[in-house]
Amino acid sequence: MTKEEYYDTNYELDEIEVDPRFVICEKEMKLVFSIQLAFTTVMITLGYFLGRGDPKDYTYILGMPTWWFVSIVTSFIFFGIIVYVVKFKFQDMSLDDTIESTEG
Repeated sequence: MTKEEYYDTNYELDEIEVDPRFVICEKEMKLVFSIQLAFTTVMITLGYFLGRGDPKDYTYILGMPTWWFVSIVTSFIFFGIIVYVVKFKFQDMSLDDTIESTEG
């Protein structure tokens, strides 16, 4: 491919072939965004409902207020979810410019 062909913008958008790696990346991005949104929602909810009220009335677990202890446990649970997703759901893919065809 020449440099002029590479930078040529005389084409229709329908002619562009979608790279299958982009589709996979979009699915993985949506999965990660969903997990982050769930984590944020759970943490804010736990912090708000377990941490409200007079601090004199707090209950403590291992010397920490309950809302803080539950937040730490929840963080470890979500960390486990992230490790599972990265290890078993994400796909390794080539970052080369060309697409390697698996069809023979």
